[in-house]
Amino acid sequence: MSRPPPLAARAFAALAVLFIALLHPPAAAQGIGQWMSPGPLARDHAEYEGVTQCTLCHAVLQGVTTDRCVACHDSVEKQIRTKTGFHSDKADRCGTCHPDHKGRDFELARVELSPADHFRETGFLLDGAHERTPCLDCHEAGNWGKVDPACDSCHRDPHGAVDHIEMQPCDRCHLTSNWTVRSIAADVFDHTDRRQTDYVLKGAHKDVDCLDCHFEAKFAPVKFDGCTSCHRDPHASRFDPGCVSCHDEETWVVPDFDHAVTGWALDGQHGQVRCEQCHKGGFFTVPKRDTCERCHKDVHKGQFAPRACDECHTVVEADFRIPGYDHAQTQFPLVGKHVEVACGDCHGEGPGATWRPVEHQDCDACHDDIHEGQFEPTDCRTCHVETGWAVSDFDHDRTDFPLRGEHVDVDCEGCHGAGASIDDIGHATGETKWTGIPHGSCLDCHDDDQPHKTQFTMERCDGCHDEVGFDQITFAHAEETEFDLEPQHVTVACKGCHEALDAFDQVETTCRPCHEDDTPAGHYEGACEDCHRADAWRPADLGGRSHDITGFTLVGTHSLLACKECHGPAHETLAASGTECIDCHAEDDAHRNLIGAPCDDCHTPTTWLRTRFRHGTTGWPLRGAHRLATCDDCHALTYAGTPNDCWRCHEAEAPRDEPAHQSAFFPQCDLCHRPYTWNALPDAFVGAPERR
Repeated sequence: MSRPPPLAARAFAALAVLFIALLHPPAAAQGIGQWMSPGPLARDHAEYEGVTQCTLCHAVLQGVTTDRCVACHDSVEKQIRTKTGFHSDKADRCGTCHPDHKGRDFELARVELSPADHFRETGFLLDGAHERTPCLDCHEAGNWGKVDPACDSCHRDPHGAVDHIEMQPCDRCHLTSNWTVRSIAADVFDHTDRRQTDYVLKGAHKDVDCLDCHFEAKFAPVKFDGCTSCHRDPHASRFDPGCVSCHDEETWVVPDFDHAVTGWALDGQHGQVRCEQCHKGGFFTVPKRDTCERCHKDVHKGQFAPRACDECHTVVEADFRIPGYDHAQTQFPLVGKHVEVACGDCHGEGPGATWRPVEHQDCDACHDDIHEGQFEPTDCRTCHVETGWAVSDFDHDRTDFPLRGEHVDVDCEGCHGAGASIDDIGHATGETKWTGIPHGSCLDCHDDDQPHKTQFTMERCDGCHDEVGFDQITFAHAEETEFDLEPQHVTVACKGCHEALDAFDQVETTCRPCHEDDTPAGHYEGACEDCHRADAWRPADLGGRSHDITGFTLVGTHSLLACKECHGPAHETLAASGTECIDCHAEDDAHRNLIGAPCDDCHTPTTWLRTRFRHGTTGWPLRGAHRLATCDDCHALTYAGTPNDCWRCHEAEAPRDEPAHQSAFFPQCDLCHRPYTWNALPDAFVGAPERR
């Protein structure tokens, strides 16, 4: 595209055109106009077509000027002159919004503003539902001047109106993004403030949803002259003067009603009964109440007749129980554990309960003899007492086998069989033997669980063990076996090394036979003691040798890491770690394995962030703003085959509505732009590309 002619040349051309037009006005003007005009005028300006009328809009050497536009558009002139209306601040911008010479069908009055532009130009932000509203819904009949921004200028008020109540502006409760209102803040409208409402909400009314009273969002007026305006009267108007004589707004229940005025005071449990439980036929029906049986069923089935219920029961206790009943009045006073027994455990439950007579002469009247006659005659009190049925205080020294050491903690059933440890009421199951238990040798009880089989011929185990602590062995391991258990092995149970406890002399003394299963996969195959010590097994120190013996020299950041960072916690996988970067850093790979696994092609352990990679080797060096882009900005999916033409990455950023971008050369960005000076266009490319 060539540069525009100099000022003198343009002036000369204009004079020449004028001269030709004067010589041949009709024909010459039409022909020259077609040659000079950048395009047909819009339909509204079609009558001004022709080179002889250019100066109606264009000033010589100045282009389109505001004074020529407002000469025809007087309403716009008034807005500019009076500084009012939409055009008040746009005196020098007519051609910016209304460019002509774009064809007959071009809409000169078209205005396309984004929400941000609309806010900047008018001060009214288009958000929420307003963003989707067509322009003419607010700017009726093409009135592009200032529109009243108040909500009620466009929206009908659905809430009703009352002269002495002023509604808050709509946007105090509603949002353009969500018109529905869940609750109204007190600072907008306080229904508990008599200055704002004729009906102050109190008590339970505060928790009522607004729409339960204000149907279809009609907030005024609402009828509230009496409770029955909203509530059904369950008493059928029998009470006067209305609900408030008994009820209040705090709670609908009538806690303060004095039932004593009826001649029947509601004391104790009767005070918790709902009214309708007695007044089943309505609140004016009076139930008979001469005896308890009128309302309550006699659970004793006449066992206490003709005694009345209130001789034992009172209405004060829950469920009419008798917690204060003195059982000493009977022939069986309750002492010890019997005090804690529920009445039903002896007397039975419900209709089948027996209150008198109840057998109680002997213990076995209620309790089974779990000893099956081993103690005759049956007298439970010899060992048991009512204060605690379990024989925890039995003195075993009274037998010929006093309990010492570990035997003290053995449950009775451990020696006497299942069921020896009975519950509080004497119930037990299983075979129990209390007398005739052999105990001359340890093997009488421990023959099945002694681990040594025939290795030791002694019948008594106390050669190594004692009753104080069976696991506390007095065996001198260092002197007898030449394998000192100090310090780590001293806490290991014997069976930890001597799995076959009948073969104590067949155990190796090196580490690996016992710890083979503890060795992590891929572990160093040499002797354990090369790196570990019995007194400090972890951390291992490679026997003071360098990590180089593994074939992986620790340099850079690797030399600062703890062993567990690569080999896992407590060296569980020691020597199983790979030597390739990707073996440890697969999850850290920012390239997602798109350029292969060898990280050290570009990175080094000492300078990881400074790579040896140079983008120029790809044939596309990074220049200008491209040097500031991250790899992911261009290589979002892959690295190989990434396009390098501007249009592939920057198509969405191109302003398609600008004339310079409305040609077939538009995708070829680098015809006009450069990476270093993207916005500084060469003069040769200013204007429509088709005029090149």
